Amino acid sequence: MYYKNSASEHIQEGLWWEETCVRRQGGYDLDTSNLPSTMRWFPKGATLAFVPDSGKAILVKSFKVYEDAAANATTLKVEDPYGLVAVGDKIAGKAVSAVSVENGVATLTIAALAKKLTAGDVVADDNSTGTILGLNYATVDLRDNDYPSVTPTLQAYEIEEDTLPFPVNSDIKAGLGDRHQFKIN
Repeated sequence: MYYKNSASEHIQEGLWWEETCVRRQGGYDLDTSNLPSTMRWFPKGATLAFVPDSGKAILVKSFKVYEDAAANATTLKVEDPYGLVAVGDKIAGKAVSAVSVENGVATLTIAALAKKLTAGDVVADDNSTGTILGLNYATVDLRDNDYPSVTPTLQAYEIEEDTLPFPVNSDIKAGLGDRHQFKIN
């Protein structure tokens, strides 16, 4: 017999006023095809979108821009502490053709940007323009789990934005709707 730790360690989990949180009925199978194979924990507070073809939930990958990028730039630096970005992802509407990661910052090679991006802006993948289900209600252990499931929030108030594991932009907030309210600082 051996002890298997089932509590997450060293990951950032989203915080909100739990008394106001309403979870969606049932759960959704998690599409892990856009996650790194080394990812152990799927964090509470991750933004989830619905994939109509499979009926599964998928992570909306979002990143803070690390340094300014001019319009027509073909490289983009983003903060990526989880190593999520991969070749083939569409970030800021552009396909990623190469990725180089150093010290939690990913340098992406992409087609020319349509507009200037400033350090601190939040860019997301194409899943951010789909049907946003909500935020992941609880951390999920992905280890030895061939069919992980997640439960999105339907409502959450006083969300502390800087506690979320991945940044959110105005498109994600609009997709979450007005039943997800962020704390005013």
